[in-house]
Amino acid sequence: MTAKLKTVTLGCKVNQYETQFVSEGLQTVGFQEVDDEESADLCIVNTCTVTNEGDSKSRQVIRRLARDNPDSRIVVMGCYATRAPDELSVLPNVSEVVTDKRELPDMLGRFGVVDIPTGISELGKRHRAYVKVLDGCLLRFSY
Repeated sequence: MTAKLKTVTLGCKVNQYETQFVSEGLQTVGFQEVDDEESADLCIVNTCTVTNEGDSKSRQVIRRLARDNPDSRIVVMGCYATRAPDELSVLPNVSEVVTDKRELPDMLGRFGVVDIPTGISELGKRHRAYVKVLDGCLLRFSY
């Protein structure tokens, strides 16, 4: 039986890239991305914390995933996870909070990924390529 995976990304293109990176890594060990209507075994939520609204949306998404996928494990990553891991770790079904993106290879390893991806091979549902110009919210940036 194939393990089912659901991913949700809030925030910037860096988060979109990192969610795709994690998804591709998990797919190498048998996880299959499923649609919203299907139940998942594992949910990955990549959070944003640029505004209070971002924090609120992240918590709403986690609670909705827990309600819709009651037997799932939820892994939370992203800027909100880095800023306030204790707030997120107490939410329903949250099994892990990744507080530093440098931990992503270790997190993938805990799910059985041996060959950690060095990048992404596709753009997911996007049509434009990613060009990484910064890494994280601690640095000042403009568009």
